[in-house]
Formats: sequence, C-alpha cells, structure tokens
Amino acid sequence: MTTRPSAGTNPNTGLAAGTAGPERRPGDTADVARIAVQAASLVPGVSVVRPAAVRLDDRSVGLDLHLITWYGHSVPTIAETVRAVVTDRVTAQTGLSVAVVTVTVDDLLVPGVDSSGVGTATPEDG
Repeated sequence: MTTRPSAGTNPNTGLAAGTAGPERRPGDTADVARIAVQAASLVPGVSVVRPAAVRLDDRSVGLDLHLITWYGHSVPTIAETVRAVVTDRVTAQTGLSVAVVTVTVDDLLVPGVDSSGVGTATPEDG
C-alpha cells in the first residue's frame, strides 16, 4: 500500500498546500534519514527505501538512498521523483539546504515472481 498525499496537499512534499512545514534543525543524521525515507516511500513504484549515508553540516545535507522498485515503473522517473520529494521534504522539515540526493536502485521486483510481503507498493498503486 502506498501512502498518497490527501487533497489540498502539495504532491511533491505531502505537506498542506502553501505551507513549508516547521523550520527546525534536526537533532542528528538519524532524523534526516527518517524524513528522507518517509518522503521517498510516498513515491509510486518504490517498494523499499534504505538510507545509505547522510552527510550533515551546519547549512546543508547530502543523502544517499537505496531503493527497491516494482517492474512496470520507469526507474529514471522514480529516481528523479524521489530526489525532488526528498529534497522538498527535508528542506521543509529541517530548514537545511539539500546539496545532493543520490538514488541507487538495488533491485526490481516482478509481481507474481517476487515475494508478496516485500515492500509497500504494487504496480497497480502507481
């Protein structure tokens, strides 16, 4: 099951339209990783998201994410959408500038072949 933004939300961030979210500094890299994983999980076709690295300084953050996607979705489109959604969400929730989001697709799940318990999205959801 993929969580989708409700009506009246910005589809790129899932936040209410016209709001930027709370301006706050993350406590540590784990906060930024959690925000990034939650945001990337909203993208249709994404099954599993794992943070590989979070590089954090006073004003910016760099992220490396590893994904598993479903067959039938465009990998370049998923990667670009994940970059945009993660950048928007991390900036909105932390106030940090996102320098880079590197997306690596580690696997492609095929419906009917791969285990049905893996991940949260199916091709029919997106």
